Amino acid sequence: MNNRHFWAQKIRSAMKAVDAGVSEADLATAPNLTYWRPHISRQWAPILWGMVSGHPELSDGWITTSQLVAIDPNLRWARTASRWYALGPPFSEYEAIIAQGLKFEGAPAGFVQIEVPGYMPLDDMSRLDELLAAWRVRMQSENEEGH
Repeated sequence: MNNRHFWAQKIRSAMKAVDAGVSEADLATAPNLTYWRPHISRQWAPILWGMVSGHPELSDGWITTSQLVAIDPNLRWARTASRWYALGPPFSEYEAIIAQGLKFEGAPAGFVQIEVPGYMPLDDMSRLDELLAAWRVRMQSENEEGH
C-alpha cells in the first residue's frame, strides 16, 4: 500500500468514527486545542492550527493537525485523520485578547496575521463545512471505485 492509499484509508476511518459519534471518553482522552484556526493547503486539504496541550506525541505548543475530517465548534470537538481534539476558544478570541492588550478598540477579525507555511487561513466556517463535505464525497467515491 502506498502512502496516498494509506492516508486515504486513515481519512475514511476517521470519517467512520465521526459517523459513529464522539463519546465523552473520546474527548476525555483527546488533546486540547485552543486558539485554533482552520487553514487549507494548496490542494484544498483542511487542517487546524492552534495551541495544543496533552497531545500523546507532540510537545505542548503551536501545531498544525493532520487533515481535518469534521468539526463542531459548538460542541467543542474536531476530528482529524489521526485523532479527536477537544476544542477550546478559537483564534478570534486570542485576537481579542491581543487587541485589548494593545488598546485597539474594535480591531477587526484577522488583524493578527500569522503565517503558517503552505497554508492559507480559512475563517469562513460555512466554506469550511462545504470543503469538508466535498472531501467526504471524494473519499467515498474513491473507495467505491476501489482506489
